Amino acid sequence: MNDEPKIERLQSALEELRSINRVVDKVSRTRETNHIMSIIIDELVALSAADQGVISLITAEKKAELTTVVRKNQLNGEIPYQLNEQITGWVLKNKAILKIDDFKGDDRFPGLAADNSTYQAVVCFPMMARGEIIGLTTLVRNRGKEAFGDDICRVAGIIISQTAQILSNAILLEELARKNKLLEVSRRKLHEDNIRLMSELDKQFAFENIIGKSTAIKRVLMTASKVAANDSPLIITGPTGTGKELLARAIHYNSPRRQKPFVIKNCGIKTETLLEAELFGYVKGAFTGADRDKPGLFREADGGSIFLDEIGEAPLSTQVAILRVIETGEIRPVGASGTEYVNVRVISATNRNLQEEMQKGQFRPDLYYRLSTFLIGLPPLRERREDIPLLVHQYLQRLRIKLGIETLSITPLAMSLLSRYDWPGNIRQLENELERAAVVSEQSGIIDVSDLSPEIFGKVYEEVPETEAPEGYMRSVVEKVERDLIGASLAKHKGNILQTSKALGLTRKGLKDKMARYGIKSSDTDED
Repeated sequence: MNDEPKIERLQSALEELRSINRVVDKVSRTRETNHIMSIIIDELVALSAADQGVISLITAEKKAELTTVVRKNQLNGEIPYQLNEQITGWVLKNKAILKIDDFKGDDRFPGLAADNSTYQAVVCFPMMARGEIIGLTTLVRNRGKEAFGDDICRVAGIIISQTAQILSNAILLEELARKNKLLEVSRRKLHEDNIRLMSELDKQFAFENIIGKSTAIKRVLMTASKVAANDSPLIITGPTGTGKELLARAIHYNSPRRQKPFVIKNCGIKTETLLEAELFGYVKGAFTGADRDKPGLFREADGGSIFLDEIGEAPLSTQVAILRVIETGEIRPVGASGTEYVNVRVISATNRNLQEEMQKGQFRPDLYYRLSTFLIGLPPLRERREDIPLLVHQYLQRLRIKLGIETLSITPLAMSLLSRYDWPGNIRQLENELERAAVVSEQSGIIDVSDLSPEIFGKVYEEVPETEAPEGYMRSVVEKVERDLIGASLAKHKGNILQTSKALGLTRKGLKDKMARYGIKSSDTDED
């Protein structure tokens, strides 16, 4: 029996295995994706005697799109082969090898020969990894050469199937490395942003940013700057709207605790259980609606400061719990059987007279004496009138940005009225008044007397003694009001003088005399 054909087949199979192992081993030693693809295409072109080879990958963002990544052209200067959409579409759809022996004679793809007249044969392999196509490998022979044999296609298919998984893993590793790098960049940027924001907070809540040149406010700031470095509790007193929270923030952000949280809670909650649940937290099932454990504000402020506004309104039982935190750092969540410990500086504020509240039995003396290690009293705005122009200009600057009125300003007469007003609502009322006036005067961008609320205008005008009024004060105010009222009423009645005079309670002649005096024109040509 002649064993030569069998031996030849075995030798051929052995050579194929060697070729496959050589390529796979070579690829498995490589980590960079472009290098892996270059090895694959170089080996396949040499093994198949192809004139060109192309590897195209499917883009991660658009699964239906292919991007040519590696190309091998044996003939220098020849126009490279362009993948035909009919071929790629067929392979992507069927997930199978496509072998075309002759572009001109394949009836499956009419019109293909016209676009590929230079080429004789092509074989296109799907590169499969984890059941998905990650790309295509295409081998091409020029016209005049034989089609790719089945043995070559089989060996090339094995090499591609073995190396596709390696390539896919390399792509995933590179993507992971890229994302890790982006994550590291994001972390670094977040860290830098955090440092920048903390720096901005330090600047924003610096004591020098609290506006005022009066003796009263200077005394407050001097005391606050001293107590900021101390860790003891303190009380800020003063009427509503004087800026107690702003001062508390400045104290925290100028203290060693500035890197830790600053937590705010208004104690004016009548429900005792609700306030304690918010301050100290609660456990699941502690009361109706408590469907999970929740840490309280003292836990949230751990390491930092908590600002208890309106401390004088806290129920007596809650006052006991606050005293325990100050003395021992111990908190007990509502419904809990055990205690927890926190390290928190307590800054409190009130507009009440706590000594009077103690006499009434509404505030615990022991808590008062623990809270009032330092006591800072903020003066009402009427006691620091020289600060009003500074505050007005600061708020106007903010309103220019907020309302988009770049030229927003105020007349000296309007500023004079603001400085004379007593401001029962203090700084908060001043800020709200300026925003209202800015909106009213939006067209001109100049806040004048007539733009102020009637309460302020009327109150100030009543209180100005005739001997203190600046020369022409009353006349200028009256004229401004009359001129604006006439103009607004004329606009409302579309220039009709008769209707306007009735609305203003004037005779028609009286109205026309005032219009002439103020130079106000009307489209109504009616004569007396």
